[in-house]
Amino acid sequence: MIKALNIASQGMLQAEKRATDIAREILKSSSEAATFSRELESATPDAESATDSTTFDPAFGTKPATLRATPPSTQGPGYSDLLQQMVDLKAEEHSFKANAKAFKRIDETLGSLLDDKG
Repeated sequence: MIKALNIASQGMLQAEKRATDIAREILKSSSEAATFSRELESATPDAESATDSTTFDPAFGTKPATLRATPPSTQGPGYSDLLQQMVDLKAEEHSFKANAKAFKRIDETLGSLLDDKG
């Protein structure tokens, strides 16, 4: 019985490690795929905006830069890799849950055996 508990706990640890590795890869690939573009708006100062430092930067003669995130493309090899990683992550979740359920049943069985004998 103790060996079965050990096997179930090792299965949970391995599933957790694989899930963490997959999540790390998802984060890495999605951050590499995301792009940011900086858009500068040219402006000439007029009477109102020349005094408003939030809308006009007199040193550069432009409005402040606006950063815009471009979402990763849903086409191409990177997207299919991301989908596969998501499927793998879900499979590891099921693996962890199955090992946890086995651990719980074995623990309950062992507990009832000890209660019956004790």
